Amino acid sequence: MHRIDFVAPALAALALSACMSVGGPGVSTYYECDRGTRLKIDFKGDRALVSVNGGRPEAMRSTPAASGTIYENRAGWRLHTKGNEAMWNTALRSAPETCRQVVVPR
Repeated sequence: MHRIDFVAPALAALALSACMSVGGPGVSTYYECDRGTRLKIDFKGDRALVSVNGGRPEAMRSTPAASGTIYENRAGWRLHTKGNEAMWNTALRSAPETCRQVVVPR
């Protein structure tokens, strides 16, 4: 009986940690950038779904990076994350924006 008391909570915690690591409904990362751009990102494996200023999410794929993780797509979007900071750029900009991760209250 005592084994069941221990196993059930451990399995529940394992299931919750698996959900958080792959993203899902309600699991997003938010960044605010120095020029006012707001990013909502859902990380899923080697991809990131990025919404800019509340727009439609665009898929980006990870590429090799010396440090942190870089995501790019064919439209010229580029996101370089490292810890709680990110550099954001698009083909339409001449210089990247510096962004910081923020907590969005629910």
